[in-house]
Amino acid sequence: MNDSSDNYSKPARRIPKEELTAYERWELPLLDEQGNEVVREEERTVKPLTAADIAEIRQAAHEDGFNEGRDKGLEQGHTEGYEQGHREGLEAGFSEGKANGQSEGYEATRTEVAERLERLEQLMGELVLPIGRHQDEIETSLLNLTQALARAVVYRELAMDSSQIQQLVHRAVEALPSTADNVRIYVHPDDYNDVKEVAGQLEASASVNEDAGVSAGGCRVETLNSLVDFTVEKRFERAVEGLLEQETDNSDEGVDDEHSSG
Repeated sequence: MNDSSDNYSKPARRIPKEELTAYERWELPLLDEQGNEVVREEERTVKPLTAADIAEIRQAAHEDGFNEGRDKGLEQGHTEGYEQGHREGLEAGFSEGKANGQSEGYEATRTEVAERLERLEQLMGELVLPIGRHQDEIETSLLNLTQALARAVVYRELAMDSSQIQQLVHRAVEALPSTADNVRIYVHPDDYNDVKEVAGQLEASASVNEDAGVSAGGCRVETLNSLVDFTVEKRFERAVEGLLEQETDNSDEGVDDEHSSG
């Protein structure tokens, strides 16, 4: 018992550093699930980087950064170039399409207008040609219409006032040959009394007769060998003929003047 106490009481002896020859760290072995020892991989020895290694790493990083920047620049440039080109192409296409559309619209409108004008000219020709062909008929119709209107006006005036009948009868009798006898004067019933008053003043013996076929304001004087028609209808016809002859003469003179001036 004493020996044991002595052993524990003795101080531990330290081994100087200089006496150490080798040192190995001991670690617990690695075991797998079956309890078998797993061999440890030897720790890799870390080699310090040299200046060349650092330069190589720096160059590689530079190249990687350059390549990455170039790729991004190409991608961005491609995107921006595509967008700009698409925008410019769209604007150019719009402008060209608008210009072409306006030009085509103008041409189409001009063609349509030209076709309509041509059609209008054809229609005008179809309307004018018949008028030219029937111009004489139209002029005759207009003349007849004018005569009818004038005759209606004259008849109305004479029906309202036939006071000139006495003077007209004098002129009709004076137009007979001086040797005329058996003079018969035919007047409208409304003019009978007025003419009867002047019959005794005539140089030739004359009889006054009512005739409803003679318009008021006119007369017809007959003998065995003569006839003086001073009815309104005849006098109107002679007046119209005189006007037409005068108009024809004036037209001929105008044509002659044009030829002379030419």
